[in-house]
Amino acid sequence: MKDKVRDAALRFLCDAERDKKFINLAVSSGLALFEDRRDKALFTLLVYGVTERSITLDYYISKFSSRPLDELERFTKYILRLGFYQLIYMGTPGHAAVNETVALARQKGERGFVNAVLRSYLRDPNVVLPKKEDGLIPYLSVNYSFPEWICESFVRDYGEDTAEMILDALCKKAPLTLRANTLRTTRDELLPLFAELEARPTPFANNGIIIDGDVVPTSLPAFNEGLYMIQDEASQLAAQILGATPDSTACDVCAAPGSKSFAIAMDMQNKGKVNSFDIHRSKLPLIEDGAKRLGITILEAGIQNAKQPRAKLKNKVDYLLCDVPCSGLGVASKKPDVRRKTAEDVEGLAESAYEILNASVSYLREGGRLVYSTCTLRRAENEEVVEKFLREHSEFEAEDFTLKASDGRELHSVNGALTLLPHVTESDGFFISRFRKKGAAK
Repeated sequence: MKDKVRDAALRFLCDAERDKKFINLAVSSGLALFEDRRDKALFTLLVYGVTERSITLDYYISKFSSRPLDELERFTKYILRLGFYQLIYMGTPGHAAVNETVALARQKGERGFVNAVLRSYLRDPNVVLPKKEDGLIPYLSVNYSFPEWICESFVRDYGEDTAEMILDALCKKAPLTLRANTLRTTRDELLPLFAELEARPTPFANNGIIIDGDVVPTSLPAFNEGLYMIQDEASQLAAQILGATPDSTACDVCAAPGSKSFAIAMDMQNKGKVNSFDIHRSKLPLIEDGAKRLGITILEAGIQNAKQPRAKLKNKVDYLLCDVPCSGLGVASKKPDVRRKTAEDVEGLAESAYEILNASVSYLREGGRLVYSTCTLRRAENEEVVEKFLREHSEFEAEDFTLKASDGRELHSVNGALTLLPHVTESDGFFISRFRKKGAAK
């Protein structure tokens, strides 16, 4: 008899790959099938785990399957991925994992094939994964379950040792991070609410709280009161480094779902004006509803193509945030779909990012400040974009900054730019750069 949770996970995974769904956005539809908290937790673990570890799982399948991997039907492939994930990463007893997995098959022939593959593994489970000395990129790809092009990109940009530390950090479970709504409370006032969850302050962000373990954000105390929002520390730092002040004008040109716009408004003490733009009209309610929950009244959400800035705002903005669409490699620990991307998928992103940056700076008045940021770790989308920007915009100058942690650590920008490496900051991988438009100060 099929297990309901495993069967639902199987069908969800097949549909998500076929329809190119974003797991973190679509998973709620799968969770709605279950009422029991344990069922929800198992469904989430299977969906995220199989997606994150698919390259490693496929390596195991290829070692024990009598058929080439690329000849397996999607449905059969995912049945085997689920089986191997339970055996290798969940520690499910062999007989239970095999029986539950075989029961997912649709017909006798498929059941026999799945049973044979999994039992072959149980007879000889000591599979040796690729070793570094036999080839660095295959070793990184299979052991950390990232496509080879991403491994090559990290090695090229950061060197072998740092690349491996980045990949290792991105394989760790990301904690839940909150940002205190300083319009209504403070971090110190919030922390006692989460004492049972062993919450702790973020080391670098001024208003962040980290909660480890499996937590449903909307079930946390005081969520509906709008005392905080969900926001990774790295994202908080992008707004913090922008440093918007009360009674000024700010603009976030690629804003949805709005957390950075909200943080900017909080830093401005809800005084002044925040223009929160996005190209997708369907995403504007996310921004508007979020602002309402948090009690932010100075934010105006609007549809706008960031490559075609609003003429009426030219030379009117004091603080400009360009957090541009990117390859998202720095958030792979939270968004497993990132591992599905191909090198072709990221082609043109650096050029698009530069177009947005080049167009958006027309908003800034003399003396205004700009932050350009991404949630990726590719130099092509980060340092190379801002280096080109400075070469072609003599009216801007880099503005260096330092992040000081509560434990005494310091991170210093170089020529206005800083990459937050996940194994160093224990946050998302992120890139932040800051510049000022020359001329009279505001």
